[in-house]
Amino acid sequence: MRNTRLTWTLSLLATAALTACGGGGGAAGSDTATLQASDVTLPVALSVQLDTPDEAAGVEALPGFHLAAVELGEPQDGEAPHQALADAGVATKGLTLAALDDALRPRALAAATGEALPMATTTAVTTYTPAQIRAAYALPALANATPAQLGAGQTIYIVNAKHDPNVAAELAAFNAKFGLPTCTTRTLAASTTLPLAVASTSGCELVVAYSSGANLTSTAPAYDSGWATEIALDVQWAHATAPLARLVLIEAPDAGVASLSNAVALANKMGAGVVSMSFGAGEGSWTASYDGVFGASGMSYVAATGDNGAAVSWPSVSTKVVAVGGTTLTWSGSGTRTETTWSGTGGGTSAYTALPSYQSSTISGYARRAVADVAFNANPNSGQYVAVISPGTTAARWVSAGGTSLSTPQWAGLLAVANSMRAAGGKAALGQPHAALYQQIGAVPTQYAAAFKDVATGANGSCTTCTAKTGYDTPTGWGTPNATSLLTTLSAATSATTTSGTTTTTSSTTVTTAPKLTTASLTGVAGKAFSGTIGYSAPGASSLSISISGAASGMSFAGTNGGIAIGWAKPVAGKTTLTITLKDNLGQTSTGTVTVTISAS
Repeated sequence: MRNTRLTWTLSLLATAALTACGGGGGAAGSDTATLQASDVTLPVALSVQLDTPDEAAGVEALPGFHLAAVELGEPQDGEAPHQALADAGVATKGLTLAALDDALRPRALAAATGEALPMATTTAVTTYTPAQIRAAYALPALANATPAQLGAGQTIYIVNAKHDPNVAAELAAFNAKFGLPTCTTRTLAASTTLPLAVASTSGCELVVAYSSGANLTSTAPAYDSGWATEIALDVQWAHATAPLARLVLIEAPDAGVASLSNAVALANKMGAGVVSMSFGAGEGSWTASYDGVFGASGMSYVAATGDNGAAVSWPSVSTKVVAVGGTTLTWSGSGTRTETTWSGTGGGTSAYTALPSYQSSTISGYARRAVADVAFNANPNSGQYVAVISPGTTAARWVSAGGTSLSTPQWAGLLAVANSMRAAGGKAALGQPHAALYQQIGAVPTQYAAAFKDVATGANGSCTTCTAKTGYDTPTGWGTPNATSLLTTLSAATSATTTSGTTTTTSSTTVTTAPKLTTASLTGVAGKAFSGTIGYSAPGASSLSISISGAASGMSFAGTNGGIAIGWAKPVAGKTTLTITLKDNLGQTSTGTVTVTISAS
């Protein structure tokens, strides 16, 4: 079971005490304590910290990037994608610059000394620039795009583990080389008030945040070369897809599933946006314990399906997360693209998560949650440029990156652009887009043909559902985006809706529950100082407004770790009924009563 600790921080004076005229010193035998008509209001900021269930103890997520085994020179201007040869004998998964240098050093030394070595087996590598990817997937060129088509006013939260000290310099090198908008940079202080202010509509900002639990901290995580490479990739390609969106990089202290989930909870507290998660851990019976973190209002969540072939991983297995698979892209620099399934992409049928209604009504042949939902280019041999700066150096080096962790931030960018276009049209944020993807696009042949390229060749394994086919399949979901048409459809699609008591998507999946009291009554003794706690639950909320009416003269209230602390220095015998209204930041409200009974002795 998941244990949820609620850590309270009051946004104003912690204790609100009632002092009133009349009744404070009533006789011990009086029937009723004197009531005070005025209300007490306690604004509270909640930090939901997720503990690790026993079955998830020790489970860590891994970054999902791949690098082709070749170091590229500085990118050159040109319409055609760059061609190179990579060492086919070097594993691409999780390959870092240091490991690549180690792998290629013997041949470099042999070339310098004239020593003969056995002929290396090579593989062809094609590497694409941001402009080429935009053209291949039908995104407008930067010079022709409106601010909304560039994600203006939106926020992309990029969640990763560990620390990349050079992320801002790497992004600056990437922007300078490819003519992308520059980004201002700042790091959030631990005392920063949340939610954040609305993102600018006129420029890009890179915001770095360090997560401790579900809170901000001033302490940066330790450096890790693998995660730093993942961070560089995620930030650069989210920006390439939505160049005017605000990027908030949240660095968790470690790769444990609880730490990464708490980093997502921190994103939920920062305000509406799209959360990008380019990591994964093999699913298990524990995955449902973390599902509540993906249910905040106004939020979309996207995650990589993994890079080990046919398999299902967390967090992409969640029914509230858009699972992004991978393809191999072939594009010459003009005309239409062709794509096939990348053999390394994750995807399959969950062993634990039930089939959501948006899938049961549109696809057949799956007993439980099927992933992927969508796909994008992911093969490092049809890779995309990434700038990487090693610690202690200042010069950017260029690599050809891939993996479903490359697909994921680009889908996050697409959703941010859709939200910007929706805002320009006076519509609310899309929220969880599954119903739109499955029911409003996938299930409508004309919409599907326009919005997606159906990837119907290739496989990610030998199972019966591992081979791509016409329409939906687990390796690539519905396929890859024809971005102009897809964004037009998403900008007009029905968004997730909020109702009193629950937040529901158009697929009728309940994702959050309204706050409620968990204490009905308290008791004390007249003349003896009284104290007690009124408990409540507020799943998915990051802040809460508590209003209390009907309190007796002399009662005081304060926020504690366990609920609402109530004190009464000189209680009066009788019954006092408190009416308490809880309203969370998701717009959900509930009202209940708590009876405080004071006996005469």
